[in-house]
Amino acid sequence: MFSIPSFSKLFVLVIIIAAVWYGFRFLGEIDKARRQAAKRMSQTHRERRADVAKVEDTVKCAICGAYVPSRQPTRCARARCPY
Repeated sequence: MFSIPSFSKLFVLVIIIAAVWYGFRFLGEIDKARRQAAKRMSQTHRERRADVAKVEDTVKCAICGAYVPSRQPTRCARARCPY
């Protein structure tokens, strides 16, 4: 009933098993690359949010037209500058 299969059948079986094995490895590498890209995107998004927090409001000087920070305005080189 059971006999030893021929060499060609064993060879085809080994080729099929190797193809499935390497196929799963390839899919695993694709998934790993996708996860790393998503992680990099989330880190970049967090960095962008941190950059937005660094933005300050500015006020335009009525005399010279320069924009100065509203929290700590500094004086420009103009004589009548209110800041």
